Amino acid sequence: MPDEMMTCPYNSAHRIVRHRMPYHLVKCKKQHDCAREMQSCPFNAMHVVPKASIKEHIQTCPDYLVQ
Repeated sequence: MPDEMMTCPYNSAHRIVRHRMPYHLVKCKKQHDCAREMQSCPFNAMHVVPKASIKEHIQTCPDYLVQ
């Protein structure tokens, strides 16, 4: 079973195995100026979206559980 690949939100040329993405995001965030315009989802840190879209993302985030 192959690992799922994800695209880095800071650099679309980066394709990372899902389980390595949290480590990559920390490293890549430090290297890119666009990180100031991005924000992490409060429900899943691997969801990094533009600050202008964060409210919309939170409303539709698949990791948000209403109980």
